[in-house]
Amino acid sequence: MPVKMKGINDLKRTLKEADFKIRMAANREIHKIATDILNESRALVPFHHGILSGSGHLKAGGGGSKLVMSQTVEYGGPAAPYALVQHEGYIPGTERLMFHPAKARGGMGPGNPGHTRSRKYLEMPAKKHQATVVPRLIAAIERVT
Repeated sequence: MPVKMKGINDLKRTLKEADFKIRMAANREIHKIATDILNESRALVPFHHGILSGSGHLKAGGGGSKLVMSQTVEYGGPAAPYALVQHEGYIPGTERLMFHPAKARGGMGPGNPGHTRSRKYLEMPAKKHQATVVPRLIAAIERVT
């Protein structure tokens, strides 16, 4: 039976009552959205030796009694403090601003968040996709119902 959804409230209600097929469709789409954000952020993350860029990954959560899994895009691992400094553009507790490579290799500059390698390398792609999450989940569910 087709599921008719128009917005976040309909989506929440559908997921609360969802069968396995619907949950799997939602989980696949959440993974695709997180992968899109990760890939876009990799094009923006400051790159000097590639250590920070290479640390980007997805971390799955949820499952078990949860209706839908979660996906987290992370950078840093053991270098998380460095990742934070690069993302925020300053060293916490100081007024010292960071400068980022404006190109893949070489060329130091402040960068242009969302367009070149710069601070906010994860925030910008996440904000860009924020408005598409609900419509993408609704479309994914409608395809399997």
